[in-house]
Amino acid sequence: MASTADSAAREGVLDSSHDDVWIPTACSMCYGTCSILAHRVNGVVTKIEGNPASEIGKGRLCAKGISGIMTLYDPNRVNVPLRRTNPKKGVGVDPGWQEITWDEALDEIAARLRKVRAEDPRKLFVQRTTTNMTIGPTTHAFCHAFGTPNSWSAGGGLHCGNGAHLISGIMHASWSIVPDFEHCQYAVYFGASKGHAAGHASCSNMGLAADARVRGMKMVVVDPMCNFAAAKANEWVPIRVGTDAALALAMAHVLVNELGIWDAPYLASKTNAPYLIGPDKLYVRDKETNEPLVWDAGAGKARPYNAEGLGQLALEGSYAVNGVRCRPAFACLKEHLARHTPEWAAPMTTIPAATIRRLGQEFGREARVGSTIVIDGVRLPYRPVAAIAFRGSEGHRNAVYNFLAVDLLNHLVGAADVVGGCLGFNPVCHGHPETKRPAYVPYAGPDGLMVTGTWMVPHLPYPFEYPRMPKSMGFNELFPLGMHSLLMASGDQEDLWRRFDLPYRPEVMINIGCNSVMSVGNSETVINTILRIPFVVSIDLFKTELSELADIVLPDTSYLEAVDSKPNYPFIFNLPGGMGDWTWAIRQPIVEPLAERRQMNDVLLEIADRLEMREEMNMALNAMLKLQPPFHLKGQQRYTFAEVCDHHLKSNFGPEHDLAWFKEHGVLSWPKKPQEVYWRPFVEVRVPIYWEYLKRVGDQARALAEPRGLHLPEEYYDPLPTWLPCTSHTCSDAQFDLYAFYYRDTIHTNSFTMENPWLDEAAQLDPNSYYIAMNAETGARKGLRDGEEVWLETVKGRRVRGRLHLTQAVHPECLGIGACAGHWSDGQPIAKGKGVFFNELLEVDMNHASPVNFNLDLCAKVKMTRVEENGSASQGSVAP
Repeated sequence: MASTADSAAREGVLDSSHDDVWIPTACSMCYGTCSILAHRVNGVVTKIEGNPASEIGKGRLCAKGISGIMTLYDPNRVNVPLRRTNPKKGVGVDPGWQEITWDEALDEIAARLRKVRAEDPRKLFVQRTTTNMTIGPTTHAFCHAFGTPNSWSAGGGLHCGNGAHLISGIMHASWSIVPDFEHCQYAVYFGASKGHAAGHASCSNMGLAADARVRGMKMVVVDPMCNFAAAKANEWVPIRVGTDAALALAMAHVLVNELGIWDAPYLASKTNAPYLIGPDKLYVRDKETNEPLVWDAGAGKARPYNAEGLGQLALEGSYAVNGVRCRPAFACLKEHLARHTPEWAAPMTTIPAATIRRLGQEFGREARVGSTIVIDGVRLPYRPVAAIAFRGSEGHRNAVYNFLAVDLLNHLVGAADVVGGCLGFNPVCHGHPETKRPAYVPYAGPDGLMVTGTWMVPHLPYPFEYPRMPKSMGFNELFPLGMHSLLMASGDQEDLWRRFDLPYRPEVMINIGCNSVMSVGNSETVINTILRIPFVVSIDLFKTELSELADIVLPDTSYLEAVDSKPNYPFIFNLPGGMGDWTWAIRQPIVEPLAERRQMNDVLLEIADRLEMREEMNMALNAMLKLQPPFHLKGQQRYTFAEVCDHHLKSNFGPEHDLAWFKEHGVLSWPKKPQEVYWRPFVEVRVPIYWEYLKRVGDQARALAEPRGLHLPEEYYDPLPTWLPCTSHTCSDAQFDLYAFYYRDTIHTNSFTMENPWLDEAAQLDPNSYYIAMNAETGARKGLRDGEEVWLETVKGRRVRGRLHLTQAVHPECLGIGACAGHWSDGQPIAKGKGVFFNELLEVDMNHASPVNFNLDLCAKVKMTRVEENGSASQGSVAP
């Protein structure tokens, strides 16, 4: 199989009228960004396959990757710049699109931005996505160069990232966590599908997970729905939506207080478990150095945690230090867990206490605390258990504690980033053997706690600045643990801006590939926030629901028409965990951009030039891409994005590995080392099993917020996790007796792929793909029939319509809906009218989001009625 394009293609000029070549690139039909080979025949892409030379995908490819051809050649693509002629905006209002030239479009955009930048650059608001877009750091660089802090990934952070990335970063120096598939013996999945559906390193992990199951790894899936992961598990444990923390804490109680199982050496040396805690719930500190104190059992006294010659550190007991009684953090945790028994958790989770106790016992037994194993000649700790979580468990108002409680199981038994355990993939990389770049190693920061390697930017979770008065529209300064702020599209946006005296409002929005009208929450709230922005530019592949509100729409390239030196962003995010190879892949155009499409990155560079801020843009790109001399972008010199990519590759891998080399070879690989994969024993850092700084954050945030009428509940800022109810759990109206939630259909990527005809056809091979999953016994009790049309309505009166699929594979109290469906835009005719628009049920305001990190509450208490009982369908909500 050939893996190179012709020489002209390697030079960046495609002359493909008479060719038959396989070209290496990277997929972008989801954020797995697997390495692929595209077959081009006489200028036409005819087939896409996985690239076996890459660790990113391992030569496998899912249905989404194969179907990328359909997105490339979709006749409904935006192909020319469009200007709105109808000043009226709203759902169903014809924008009166007029075709204009690129110069006309960019002149108008630049004029608007020039005015805003002169007045207050913060008036620019940018929202972006990573699906099918070669965004990388260019958008971040543009915002920095322009001077606006106001950007977000619409929907993504609020739904699936704010909790998972925060805790994974603080506890594992990673974006997310997976079992060590090669060596794990017992894995518990809390609302996660890693290795069993789309997502992080999806195709790679699917193979690893399948091999693990064949090898004998026992897999327990805790989820309201027996979905893609649970269908392949040894055991499915149905749980009430949003109560994962209650189950995890009860399992931790079984470990610590019933079985007496914990990894004392790990806790003492790799966590803050020995740090002494005073009655104010804060560290007791050394009077001279201000460092946290520990109790040195050998010396019989308190000493700074980093003092020379420390003896055995106490994890239990009570001590008098500096005139106060204090205890090690582990002792506080142990006492805290004593209240979280299986009997306490059973009524909330609906899981029998006996089952909870058994799960805790199995986890503790399989952890094999104290055991070791030799990997590539290196003896390492061996803890073949893992508790992982993702969007399902953290998609709630209690996101932080839900995720933290699950991960606490790993740290209690020392199963964090060691052989067989729970891996953050991939926090440590020593770089390519020849250049030692890119390199990422966590290091100790304030109080000895772990600072992630620089790959996490802009998701660097620790250390953070403590709360201060907000200057950004998202109030991230007030909520330093938040990543993406719901205030960019919330119903209480204007009220909060007034209360905190925000001196400006957004005047220009640049939307890059997002459809926030559908991806955030109910459309009414989000649309109202967009309508308040005078000028909206949307760079996209299709005319979406958001495009109807735009003033200018620009035609972007698809990934098969684009170049990117860093399609796997961050680099380690799309590589599977465990041993194997590091692989750096690129994306390159398989065909020249069709019609008048232009790659978004070059469009932003052109806008920067028209605003005369190329020097600032180059400086920001140097920082974002960590370009090393002599490959810095220079002063005001203009570069195409392909030239930026060339600099980036040479900076990391030397001048011999330039863009031309990567276009020919596609990927560069080198072997991982045990010290990189199982890094925890080799890196002197600690992680917090006791989140002392969370109390300090809460105290300071409340001091600023409460006088301005924003209530931040104190219980969300306690250093030890507990279960806190979602808004849906507090609904006492008996009419609203069902918990609605959404799941991710492995066929689709959010709302984006609903337009792809191949994927739509594949989804409908399952006749229930676009239906509402309801427990069969619950349906029978209500007198409902399979296939019947029903309304779902919330306490706030928001409602959607769909057809029922009665099944045993869902919790009796719950309704599972495949998201994100229900398009109504004429610009996506394949997607239009398919499925149920679940997000229409979600409120978008501070009362329905975590007061710690902004994660939106993604479960809704609903009542169900037959369609004929109360009228016709609302727009965009009808299942076929």
